[in-house]
Amino acid sequence: MNKVIVISIIVILLIVIAGLAYYFYTQQGGAKPGQAKVVELPTGEKIEVPADISGKVVLYTSIPNVILDPWKSNWTKYFGDLIELEAWRSGTGKVVAKVIAEKKAGEVRADVIYIASLFAFQELVDEGIIDKFPDIPELQYIPDQYKDPNGYYVCGRLLVMVIVYNPDLVQNPPKSWEDLLKPEWKDKVVMANPMYSGSTQFTVAALVSKFGWDYFEKLKENNILIVKDVPDVARVVASGERPVGITLTMYLKAYPNLKYVIPEEGAIVIPSPMGIVKNAKHPEDAKVLLRFLLSKQASKALTDAYTYSSRVDAPPPPGYPKLSELKTLKVTISELKPIVDQIRDKWTEIFGG
Repeated sequence: MNKVIVISIIVILLIVIAGLAYYFYTQQGGAKPGQAKVVELPTGEKIEVPADISGKVVLYTSIPNVILDPWKSNWTKYFGDLIELEAWRSGTGKVVAKVIAEKKAGEVRADVIYIASLFAFQELVDEGIIDKFPDIPELQYIPDQYKDPNGYYVCGRLLVMVIVYNPDLVQNPPKSWEDLLKPEWKDKVVMANPMYSGSTQFTVAALVSKFGWDYFEKLKENNILIVKDVPDVARVVASGERPVGITLTMYLKAYPNLKYVIPEEGAIVIPSPMGIVKNAKHPEDAKVLLRFLLSKQASKALTDAYTYSSRVDAPPPPGYPKLSELKTLKVTISELKPIVDQIRDKWTEIFGG
């Protein structure tokens, strides 16, 4: 056979194979080069993946693995063929330290940051690390109280601090934050250390805003036990070492024998902020990730972990009131910030180092 004819046949076959591969790839849901793709989630939500994505997004977060792992699984299932998700997780303090160190070194690797502390996130804003939050459709489902008035962050996860108790040891639990100061609860209450726990830092500031520092001086007189972190509180109460504690609803899932009280003054709601890094390497991919993190689909992982989503249409955790019906202690970030700045010195003064 003529050599030219053989080469021509080979070229034609390669073109046909390439065409078939392209056809089957696009039919299976892959994005066509230079075209946007719409991803539909099981909740019926549709998230557009624009044509100018880079194909990767980097998330730095303090969100616990019980929530993060379902998010990653969902992302891989619905977006993984379009955008690779790289997630690095640690405590809020370590996340902030890593981001600031990278900034000083010349480049922040993260595209999106999602942590537990508003005060720590504001530090990143003040350092010029966070860009204005993009205008995405999911914002219509988030109440204004969970959006930064200056436009740098949105809070998607809401931690709820309550009084918990061991019903095997307590028949008439405390009904209010002030009840914990009564003589009958001496030697019986446990809480976490605000020098370590970000949610406890917020809680201490909220209680000081309501009752003053005298509240914690009286708790000290009542011999409150201070443990390292909020999950330790649930463990101590479940074991019976102390029958009453101050902890988050999310840790009650691991200890179904515990019960909780929403104090008469209100539970303390602690918003968790997220935002996009200024000059992010993957800005369009980051917007897609933010849309997913604020989606109703992503809120399911929060609910399953006994945590609230800030979305107005998200269900509450099992057995808990709707967010709109949850009585909360009313505080503002502006009034809490000066108290947070006092916590290290005042806490050490009252409880020691």
